Amino acid sequence: MNEFVDEKLKLFCKEQGVSDDLCFKQIKAGRNSEVHKITCQDGQYILKKYFHDDYDKRDRLGNEFGFLTYLESRNISTVPSPLGIDREQKIALYSYLIGSRVTQITSKHVSQAAEFIRIINSELNTPGAKALSMAADACFIWQDHLNLVQNRIERLLQLQPKHDLEKEAQEFVRCKLLPKWLQLNGDIKIEMIKFNNVISINDRVISPSDFGFHNIIENQGKLFFLDFEYAGWDDPVKLICDFICQPELPVNQSQSQQFLVEVSCHLPQPERIKHCVQSLLPIHRLKWCCILLNEFRLEDRQRRLHAGIGHEGLLFDQLNKANWYFNTHCA
Repeated sequence: MNEFVDEKLKLFCKEQGVSDDLCFKQIKAGRNSEVHKITCQDGQYILKKYFHDDYDKRDRLGNEFGFLTYLESRNISTVPSPLGIDREQKIALYSYLIGSRVTQITSKHVSQAAEFIRIINSELNTPGAKALSMAADACFIWQDHLNLVQNRIERLLQLQPKHDLEKEAQEFVRCKLLPKWLQLNGDIKIEMIKFNNVISINDRVISPSDFGFHNIIENQGKLFFLDFEYAGWDDPVKLICDFICQPELPVNQSQSQQFLVEVSCHLPQPERIKHCVQSLLPIHRLKWCCILLNEFRLEDRQRRLHAGIGHEGLLFDQLNKANWYFNTHCA
């Protein structure tokens, strides 16, 4: 970070009431944003600089800050507090939560994750809740779930490979993901025709989106939840499927079932939710294979570089992860 930006960030922090003599340390805490830990006499803070360009105009800054402001109004203390925002610099200041990654997921951890979903969905008829935006890739008809996979596969097939590794990735999509998708697409359309196509407003939930143990830390047995850039209103089926499908710190089959039961029991039509999760989980597995290949698209790779996690072997690693994930969950 150059001195000019450093001074602008220090001025921003001072305007939020943070003392002088700041020490900035960039940490690899996210895959889309530049994240800095700030240490000063007052304590510790988190400053995030959000990604934005002509290819990806999603308002990650406004979405996360607004979502955390809503949770703060609900006195939910297991998330960072929003302290300040500068839209011009695309930065925000948050409280620092002490904790470390969960290394071994237990049923108690899963119950705390499910309880967090219950709490943030316990007052859905308030003006604050109704003002929240739609989650990223929100699904409000069951066809939306299918479209997510279709669109991701098509985008990967449209890439113009420039070297052998990109050719290998596209061959993986064409020879493995696409045939599996065509098979599942027909089967699921037959299955889902039994259900009402439109997901009722009363059946929607507030979703953290991208919810999983990769965005959770633990302190003395208590879980704290991070990263709400994609949060908003969504289908509970998608929320549950994504939690189950997360590849970075995955839950096992028993924990997946536990989360499904503990979340759905507090929602309308729990049996419908369980049945839809069972039906749609295979296509969300395919979706996550595609997500693991995001870095092969230039606009997605730019976000990783912005976040400070780009490296020479990134594409090779992601292709290996996608192959492993497919062979483990989809083949």
